[in-house]
Amino acid sequence: MDANSVHVTSDGMVLYNTDSAIAGFQFDVDGVTLLGSSGGDAIANGFTVSASASTVLGFSFTGSVITAGSGTLVNLEVEGDASAFCMSNLVVSGTGGVSLSALVDNCNTIIYSGCADEDGDGICDDEDDCIGQVDDCG
Repeated sequence: MDANSVHVTSDGMVLYNTDSAIAGFQFDVDGVTLLGSSGGDAIANGFTVSASASTVLGFSFTGSVITAGSGTLVNLEVEGDASAFCMSNLVVSGTGGVSLSALVDNCNTIIYSGCADEDGDGICDDEDDCIGQVDDCG
């Protein structure tokens, strides 16, 4: 698996490989119905992980993070054809709740830069000369 990515397997394991800490995540699941979530490093690190019929949300009330490295983020139990699984409406945060620039690739892979992107424009804040502002290109 590529660095700085998260991948969902056909059996519902959400795998990650990252060089930065993950402090929270949220995504919608399309094509199947979520029945629940369990285990993984999110739970092992004290995260609260909840799954509605279509949304997964994971965070820590204590400020705990999933450290850089690789493993299983969380396991999802789904109803329906697992090959139809597709993620959307993604949010990934780093330490202190800073938004990490991320996108969904091919429905079941999250690719992120591991950098802060407060205004969500796809440019890392340390390289962005207009954080929080809309530029001429929108």
